[in-house]
Amino acid sequence: MDDQLKTPRTPRQRLGADLRRYRVLAGVSGRQLAHRTGLSQSRVSRIERGEALASIPELTVWMDVCGAADHLQAMIEATEAALNQTDGWREFMAADTLAAMQQQVRDREAKARTLRVFQPTLVPGLLQTAEYARLVFIASDLTGQQDYAAAVQRRVDRQQVLYEQGHRFEFVITEAALRWRPGPPEVQLAQIDRILNLSTLSNVSVSVVPLDGTTTAIPWHGFSLYEDLDEDEPFVQVETIHAYVSVTEPRDVALYRQQFEALTASAISGRQLAEMLGQLSEKLRDKIIRSR
Repeated sequence: MDDQLKTPRTPRQRLGADLRRYRVLAGVSGRQLAHRTGLSQSRVSRIERGEALASIPELTVWMDVCGAADHLQAMIEATEAALNQTDGWREFMAADTLAAMQQQVRDREAKARTLRVFQPTLVPGLLQTAEYARLVFIASDLTGQQDYAAAVQRRVDRQQVLYEQGHRFEFVITEAALRWRPGPPEVQLAQIDRILNLSTLSNVSVSVVPLDGTTTAIPWHGFSLYEDLDEDEPFVQVETIHAYVSVTEPRDVALYRQQFEALTASAISGRQLAEMLGQLSEKLRDKIIRSR
């Protein structure tokens, strides 16, 4: 089914659907709207799908072209309300599978030339091994009816972007996240080896906040900061127990950027990180040998 025809689920999707409705009622095609407003056609499509928010100048010219200027203020208010958006997981899972959600994340990652990820509880998805990812999906599934194989495949497919030199990735993980074990020691050992391998990529940076170090920032929760996008402003995605939060308000995005920088300053990387991971791997191998 075409994305445009799906029932709008979130405030941004409803806003995009309204803008599309004004355009269609005015008899204006997406290409014509792009030409008359000076927007790219991809930008128009992203706004109508609810993947991006139009700025006030963009809204003004959009509504003018569609002959709906008298509804401009209502659309501006709806846009302001959607700047920081919270979507419940139940609504997401009622409409999409875990695999489909992985594809949505992959699309976002492909558009950001810089991605900064902080995780205090588990290894970030882009760094996960297939088995680690499978166990994470099982633990997080709200329905118990998901296709884990498809979800894992999509997550592994997402990782292709790590090898594209046009993208920069910065990961900050807590030591507690490294030590969290969703399965037997073999899974954790393979996961640490995976992190070591990926950290050798020139466009990938991995840092760990040690448990015995001094930390100048409180690791409240995980988040992903998407920056250096072609047509959109930087934004943040936050996963909580009950909902998925999208943050686009510039002042709030700046807070997350400041938090990431503070956490990075408290983290270790390079040789220090290699030594920590080596010691953890050695303990895991000993545990595996003793259990045989």
